[in-house]
Amino acid sequence: MVRVVNAKNVEGGLFSFRIGAGRFAEVCSQDQLVRDFDPASPAIALADLTDAAALPAGAVVDAQGALIAPAGIDVHVHSREPGLAHKEDWQSLARAAWRGGVVAVADMPNTLPPTMTQAAVEAKAALARASGLEFRLLAGVGARNVESVAQLLALPDVCALKVFYGKTTGELMYDDLETLARTLPADGQKLVVFHSEDQCTVDGNLGRLAPLLHQTDNAAFTVHSEIRSSEAAHKSTRVILEWARISYKRPIHIAHVSTPLEVELVAEARERGVPVTCEVAPHHLLFSTADYPRLGPLVKMNPPLRSPAEVESLRRLVGQGLVDLFATDHAPHLLAEKRVEIARSPSGVPALELYYPLLLEVARVTGLSLPAACAMGATRPAALFGFSGKGAIADGFAADFVWLSPDARQVKGEEVVSKCGWTPYDGWQLPGDVLATWNHGRQVYPAR
Repeated sequence: MVRVVNAKNVEGGLFSFRIGAGRFAEVCSQDQLVRDFDPASPAIALADLTDAAALPAGAVVDAQGALIAPAGIDVHVHSREPGLAHKEDWQSLARAAWRGGVVAVADMPNTLPPTMTQAAVEAKAALARASGLEFRLLAGVGARNVESVAQLLALPDVCALKVFYGKTTGELMYDDLETLARTLPADGQKLVVFHSEDQCTVDGNLGRLAPLLHQTDNAAFTVHSEIRSSEAAHKSTRVILEWARISYKRPIHIAHVSTPLEVELVAEARERGVPVTCEVAPHHLLFSTADYPRLGPLVKMNPPLRSPAEVESLRRLVGQGLVDLFATDHAPHLLAEKRVEIARSPSGVPALELYYPLLLEVARVTGLSLPAACAMGATRPAALFGFSGKGAIADGFAADFVWLSPDARQVKGEEVVSKCGWTPYDGWQLPGDVLATWNHGRQVYPAR
């Protein structure tokens, strides 16, 4: 085993731990450390801890006060492979994840073909496994496969069912919740995850505003937030929560909440006994409709940006601990695909490689403590999405951890790892950076 000493934990204290067989052991505060090594022997620097298994047994690594946090688990990413690998593939996704301090992801089903059959699950899982990145897959549901969702959820690589309750992409749309309640497995062991936007509201707004969608100037993209309005999210979330209370009564999850009222609705549902959790994406806390004139298509996503007042209220609710998870909704597209008229510009922004810097920025603007932020970005995602033994620095858990720098990081677009090659955060100063990422005691970033 290798002993790491003089590390600073997210609470601010010094601690030590051992790594053996890719797992943590003897995690303890520094003053509880049993010094069973020769203090006169030279210690290895943390920067030289490339692979704990390759170091001699009993080696001591001196972290010299470096901040060590549990590696992130991003439960909302879009791999784009198979079918859309020109935007992203599993190899580039893995590099981006490790750069951002993430060791495991849950991938959405809207690839080509969509992940709606056992064959599609197995094909995507083979691509993911070859990348070396730990993963789980969300299966999609539509009219053609609703009767087989129980079998899909039984597959070991599938962690949840994704329901696009509002129309966002092709056949991945489903709104017959009564049939869904009948076909879902009775055990409720795996989550049902909702993209929550009411299609009738969206279509009504689109009927009024469609003539504006041929524009290409940045400021005109604000119409996207008007079409996919806050009311569309509110109406859909109310329906889903009432269905969960009356018909389903097993765990559900609302993805990428973008409005403060949604968070309040989720909190009220919990008080009524509904087992519901929710997540927030960084762009819904760090951008608003005021950013369209500057960024236009680069901040077009679903659900869309909200008003500055809504963003401020959402930040307040996150700071109060009412949102369970942090997830990027990493959804890369090429710039050439984004910079077209509003109607044809695809929704989605990349963010995975900035996972921890963005989590630190979210903590700053919401007032979350670092331990609370790490719970949102590592511990709770692991527990909810089936990553057993991950998400915390604790005895017996996988030795997944990140070395964080407290120094501000300036984001540079030319350094983007993701295959899409851009970021809406270009030029931002973020409060910290990932210096190194370890997965099962093996350094995966920087690559050695």
